[in-house]
Amino acid sequence: MDDDRQAPHLGHDFSESGMREAYDDLYRLRQRSITTESATEYLALNTAATQLERAWLTGPPQWALRWRYLDAAIEDWANDPDLARQNLDEAVHGSVHNPPNLTPTVRASLEQAARLVRRARMAEPTDTSSLAYIATYTHTATTTGDLGAHTSWWKAREWVRERAVADADTPVDLTVAAHDVVSGKRRLLTIATAIPAAEVVTELDRLTTVLSGARERDGKPFVDDLHYEVLCDDYQAAMISARHPDAGTLRFEHKLYADDLRDQTLDFATSLGRQDTVAELADIDRTARRDVVFLPAPGSSWLDQITDHAEQAHQQLDWQGIEIHYPHPHDPTLIIQAGHTPVHHANRWYGHQLRLTQLGDAHTGELHQIGRYNSCEELLTALQYHTNTTDPGHDGESRVPADVTARLREFDQQLRELGTNLATSRTIRVAIRSGQPIQWTRSGNHSNTTGFTSSGERDPAQRLIDPAVTVSQRHRTSTDSTRTPRPEDSPARDAARKRRERIARQPNRTRPHRRHP
Repeated sequence: MDDDRQAPHLGHDFSESGMREAYDDLYRLRQRSITTESATEYLALNTAATQLERAWLTGPPQWALRWRYLDAAIEDWANDPDLARQNLDEAVHGSVHNPPNLTPTVRASLEQAARLVRRARMAEPTDTSSLAYIATYTHTATTTGDLGAHTSWWKAREWVRERAVADADTPVDLTVAAHDVVSGKRRLLTIATAIPAAEVVTELDRLTTVLSGARERDGKPFVDDLHYEVLCDDYQAAMISARHPDAGTLRFEHKLYADDLRDQTLDFATSLGRQDTVAELADIDRTARRDVVFLPAPGSSWLDQITDHAEQAHQQLDWQGIEIHYPHPHDPTLIIQAGHTPVHHANRWYGHQLRLTQLGDAHTGELHQIGRYNSCEELLTALQYHTNTTDPGHDGESRVPADVTARLREFDQQLRELGTNLATSRTIRVAIRSGQPIQWTRSGNHSNTTGFTSSGERDPAQRLIDPAVTVSQRHRTSTDSTRTPRPEDSPARDAARKRRERIARQPNRTRPHRRHP
């Protein structure tokens, strides 16, 4: 039997017309899931979309590849519509140097992608698509729940937190996902199953500590105005990175950051009573694509920045250490030294005791090690029971002064918090960059939310996509998952990219716009 005309398999027609109809259905399911107001319908629509996509990705290899090509063509319209439009024009009409030479299937996929995205948007897309954030929140014991549509990941997390605060220890299920409004594709960001609501609050607060949340006013007008200007500059940089034609796999991360910054800037501006913020951010949106012409592709994202910052903060405090000296409460000639040092990789907490002696007018002493310990509490126990004194009335227990205990524990708490922030930021980066949600689950009487956020399973649709790809298919798409994988070479595509690069190098063009106050 011809490879291009497979018999129906498990109710699916693996043919040219069958693929076109199936992808039209998938696109309608994706778009409907963005607009529904019912949590039950939302979950059902995404389940149906996952099952339909799975059927084609696990079907005959040649149709799985063609399906992926069509799906990636849709993503091109979402990520770089200018280039997608050039590719379509040159695929259909050819160019000065390259006549159209694509196969009918590839050409039909490009035309179908263009038809679908234009149906989804009244105006033809000219910029990188935006994201719609949808959160669901359900009591584990019930079958119905709440659904909220939001403009940023931060707003979605705050919406979930408001409900979790009111539910205390009630077990809840939740999802937070980002949907591309053009392609309709869903990326799960956060999921939880049967987690006490109080633990959800703890985890969300931990994410906010790392990712930042609402910006607080200082009260001094010049400080608040400077803070506002910094937010606008950060938003402009994030938008430029998100709309860069070569942002590649980091584009999604830049979009997340830009959306969070926009909502945080708007909220902060409202608290300041500013009236011009919407217009100012809209101006940044309009100029971001023009500004990107002369800039190199972003090599990192905010997730790298927050991880680097967390690592530096933890390393700085760790290397700074702490050392405290105090006299033994029962023997003033015995000085106790206690603290934390990075010199030893393990057992960084230490205690020493210095016995003071006097020879004539000179003072000297003899230093002895009490021990090295793995934790602050182990050190405090050793200081209480293992110091030696010559006081005959001493019963062997030496109470550590309250201020010494407080300072050591405060340092330990700060170091632990910075370590938690570092672990959380690393986990967030790995999860987002690998297409996984941040997942909180509970098993028996123990929850893995204790400690730091851990990455969970991939979105079910994404989990089904990877095993369906052959080695050769993965090689074709590994360099940039945001670009359309090509079953064969596309001279028209290469010509379009080279023409854009030549335009970018032309002299006397408008230099990147810089916003001025």
